Amino acid sequence: MQGPKEKKLSMPLATVLVLALLALAGLVAGCGGGGSSSSGSTEATESTEGEAEAAASGEEKEEEGGGSGSSVEKIAIATPAKANDYGWNEQGVTAAEKVAEEIGAELEQTTDIGYEQTETVLRQMAEKEPGLLIAQASGYDTAAKRVAEEFEVPTVTYDIANEVKPGILTSIITSSQEGAYLAGILAAKTTKSGKVGVVISASDTNWFEMTGGYAAGVHSVDPSMPISFAEISAEGYDDAAGGKRVVTSMIAEGADVIFGMGDGASFGYLQAIETANSPNKVWYIGDIGDMTPIDKKGVLLSSVLWTFDTAFKTFVEQIEEGTFGKEAYDLNLENGGISLLKTKHIPSSVWSEIEKAKKEILAGKIEVPEATTIGAAKAALNE
Repeated sequence: MQGPKEKKLSMPLATVLVLALLALAGLVAGCGGGGSSSSGSTEATESTEGEAEAAASGEEKEEEGGGSGSSVEKIAIATPAKANDYGWNEQGVTAAEKVAEEIGAELEQTTDIGYEQTETVLRQMAEKEPGLLIAQASGYDTAAKRVAEEFEVPTVTYDIANEVKPGILTSIITSSQEGAYLAGILAAKTTKSGKVGVVISASDTNWFEMTGGYAAGVHSVDPSMPISFAEISAEGYDDAAGGKRVVTSMIAEGADVIFGMGDGASFGYLQAIETANSPNKVWYIGDIGDMTPIDKKGVLLSSVLWTFDTAFKTFVEQIEEGTFGKEAYDLNLENGGISLLKTKHIPSSVWSEIEKAKKEILAGKIEVPEATTIGAAKAALNE
């Protein structure tokens, strides 16, 4: 009985061993396959996490690249007179055109609007949501400030350095007396009669400052040189007839180099000088713009240029950086906002002296006075 039992048990044992070996092989194979599957799952997880991190990083970079301000896609400028005066209005519009083209922005020009409907016009312009609104006149300051605050449009005004407001309001001020000082040197070096003149079109702080700077420049060459002075009227900016009248009178008194400030009044200055009845050739030094294209008689000796390009471009950059309205922008010799026009009529020796004086102003060796009132301007003329 024992024999058959042993034989019966021996067969299943072999089978068990085979099955055990097969199971073990399957287990090993299964473990191997499971390892590969697990590894693949880990790689997929790492890849997904990596893509998410990259996407998040990309979003952060986009935010950093965009800056804290919005891109300026539209610039709007409002001027009191037509933009063909070879002066204030034209210089402003020309600069706005240049900057708009450079940054690929649309430009809206509203010119010759005067002063009576200023706020209405600025409000209409602000409603179109320009990225930058330029109120091109110090007489627009009060209205421009109200419009800027109401519409929260980045707005540029003039001569109100203490009323800037972050994000919405800034101002352009000038150190134009620095350029006028150089013009004074030029006048004193050019005159044959020994008498020069200065004419202002209106009671304007900028004109007072330039009168004082001009007088200081003249007297740096000859402290005793007489300087004639005339003002057309309190608001004679565009009074060409008045400009011709006062300059004609000044020439009759012996002045043969005349520095004239005026916007539209400048056309009258130029006409009076072109038709002057004088024993000496009479020269004209202009302001803000360059009247060379209409100088048919070759009497434009120079001009104290005001250039707004850099100021406007700086405002665009400030808007994009989120720093607009933190401080006013000063047009001066250092940043090129103020300069003296070099013409073919200026001898190289005289220009060298002007360049030397410019360097000394920038180095702080020459301090040009700021005559901000008519009284201070007249005092400078007699010093």
